[in-house]
Amino acid sequence: MEHTNESILVKLADLVPSPFNVRRHSRTSVEELAALIDSQGLLHPLTVNEHMVGTGKSRKLRFAVPAGERRRRALLLLQQRGKLKADHEVACKLVPPERAREVSVAENSGREPMHPADEFEAFKALVDEGKGIEDVAVAFGVSLLTVQRRLKLAAVSPKLLTLYREDDKKINLDQLMALAISDDHGAQERVWFEAHEWDRSPATLKRKLTAGELEAAGNSLVRFVGIEAYEAAGGIVRRDLFDDEQGRFLSDPDLLTRLAGVRLEGIAAAVREEGWGWVEARIELDSLGLRQFTPCEHTIRKPSAEERGELAALSVREAELERESQALNGEKAWHGPDAERISLEGEDIEMRRRAIRESLKVWPPAIKARAGVIVTVNREGDPAIIRGLLREADRKALEASQRKARKGAAKPAEPDEPTEVQAPAPQQVAPDISEALTRRLAAHLTAALQAVLTGNNKLALATLTYTLLRRAFIDDYCADRPAMQITATAASHALVSVADDLKAGRAFQVVEAAKAAWRERLPDQRSEWFGWLIGLAQPELLDLLGLCATLTVNALPAAGATYDANAIASAAGLDMADWWEPTAESFLNHVSKAQIVQALKDAGPNLASDGVERMKKDALVNTEASRLAGTRWLPVPLRASPA
Repeated sequence: MEHTNESILVKLADLVPSPFNVRRHSRTSVEELAALIDSQGLLHPLTVNEHMVGTGKSRKLRFAVPAGERRRRALLLLQQRGKLKADHEVACKLVPPERAREVSVAENSGREPMHPADEFEAFKALVDEGKGIEDVAVAFGVSLLTVQRRLKLAAVSPKLLTLYREDDKKINLDQLMALAISDDHGAQERVWFEAHEWDRSPATLKRKLTAGELEAAGNSLVRFVGIEAYEAAGGIVRRDLFDDEQGRFLSDPDLLTRLAGVRLEGIAAAVREEGWGWVEARIELDSLGLRQFTPCEHTIRKPSAEERGELAALSVREAELERESQALNGEKAWHGPDAERISLEGEDIEMRRRAIRESLKVWPPAIKARAGVIVTVNREGDPAIIRGLLREADRKALEASQRKARKGAAKPAEPDEPTEVQAPAPQQVAPDISEALTRRLAAHLTAALQAVLTGNNKLALATLTYTLLRRAFIDDYCADRPAMQITATAASHALVSVADDLKAGRAFQVVEAAKAAWRERLPDQRSEWFGWLIGLAQPELLDLLGLCATLTVNALPAAGATYDANAIASAAGLDMADWWEPTAESFLNHVSKAQIVQALKDAGPNLASDGVERMKKDALVNTEASRLAGTRWLPVPLRASPA
């Protein structure tokens, strides 16, 4: 049977949707199609049939479009944008209404869509012919990135593209995009053909092709050095065009490390001008590495008027950003750029505030001469300067120097120097005490601190809160941290290991009794502890929390917490004479004969007046132990620190 399709020109305004169109068009964008028509013209005429609209005198002849509705909509879009005249005529093929539906079915079912690989190669051919990437993007109404992606896929190994053409179940588009991360056809083929079928996920393929390279996303060194500086130094960056975040991989991690080292050394050189004993630049510094150092004590000076003004201005601006964030929250205007802008400015405010607070720290010159600074990179990729750190050898030397200075200051005046008559007072001179005895005494001090905190919930919880407050509000160190910034370590094992007489002391027994009382109440199965705690009355829960916090107190020298230990002791009104006595085991066997005699003199002017200096040490130890009993004499490390 012969069918004739009459070619006619119809004004765009006279074209209307057809009820015979079998394709139910979603209201998707026709931007790309409009751009194609704009650049190439209408390549295929629309199929139309006569269609009356309206009623009565307003009844008019229009032309319905059973095949070509998307083209009609694209033409209307071009007309709205002024690219087509108001009376623009469209090439159409006229069919009778009774054939309209079957023509619509035939047009939509008889077409075979272009294979994606054909489209990739077609775009490549256009560029090879001399068209610019931007020109191709405009001609086809797609973004520049879309053209770049199609060109990247066209450059994949021909063997792999052939597989994709034959059957996209053998290799799919996602796998092809992963392989396109590399331009090396040999590498693409090895990764694909040498892998088991189950080991060909896009992520696995990409990981194999970028082995030995450094992914830029989330890397602190990349942020610290900067992609631009890395590329300027000759570094190669591989960009993943198919990653929405435009993932980048650096091919030379060693170059990045060298560049980071150079920048850190530049910062360290400026810090050396501050007069520290040493300054060290470290690319990496984890919590274990930081524990090799002891933070030295410092004071906080009052901020200047200018610094106070800047801090106030930062707080005002921070409040403004918070109000802006709350106003935008939940509204359509709250989108990516706004969130990023507010977040970045908030980070800048915090960084400036931290820098001002850091500048308020002051170290005594004597400590500063032995202490040092580590310059490193924090997790955010910003330079981190950690001041006031003591190496173990420097810490020992500083303590020895301080003991020597105190001892020298306590020497009696020379005969020719005028002196003032004063009442005898206990001598506050720190004798030369061995490290082992220092640790032993510190263990007893720790046990006493724990004992006075046991049952004193207010002070125990204040100490715990103080610890958390410093970890949460002060970022002095750039150590990697878990999600909850608490490390709870019971100190008992460390204490007993340095003081074998500790368990006989009253302080240790008080703490152990409190632990035993709670241990009896705990469920036998640890898996039941959490539920048991939830059901515990709040006052009891606070009691237990206070005890747990107490058990972590550690005043041993290695803990580097002398300042905090003194503060707790002062707040608790701790007097070590209530908890410790100088016995042979606790003290006398561990010091020299001269130190024993000096202790007797310190304890009372009459205790060393009967020739004790001529006694042998064994006899002297027994004599002093009995004479010192009840005198409340304490060696310097156990005496209350001056306010």
